[in-house]
Parts: sequence; structure tokens; C-alpha cells
Amino acid sequence: MPTGAGLGGLVTAVLPLVGLATVLKARAKRKRGAPEPVDEEFEKRRAATLESERRMAAYLASRNNQR
Repeated sequence: MPTGAGLGGLVTAVLPLVGLATVLKARAKRKRGAPEPVDEEFEKRRAATLESERRMAAYLASRNNQR
């Protein structure tokens, strides 16, 4: 399979071009001012994390006051 060895160089040449195109596309999208889509799952996890941190802080504060 002699063509397999030649594809390694092609992949290493194309991969940075794909990355550059992605960066430029994202930059153009930001300049247009298009709003970012809301990730509902992320927001739910973030709210749950904040609630857990709030409860832990309250628990630790109550433990410190008991001493």
C-alpha cells in the first residue's frame, strides 16, 4: 500500500489550514455580532454547581459557628 505513506504529509499540510479556516470563520461570526446559542444542558449543570457550592458554604459556616 504505497499511497498510505504519502497521505501522512498531506494530512499534516491540510490540518493547519482547516484550523485557520475555523478561526477565521469564528472571528467573522463574532464581528457580525451574532448571538451565541444558549446551551441548555450547560446552564443546568452550572446552576446545579452553583447551588451545591452555596449549600456547602452554608454548611461550613454553620460548622464554624458551632465551635
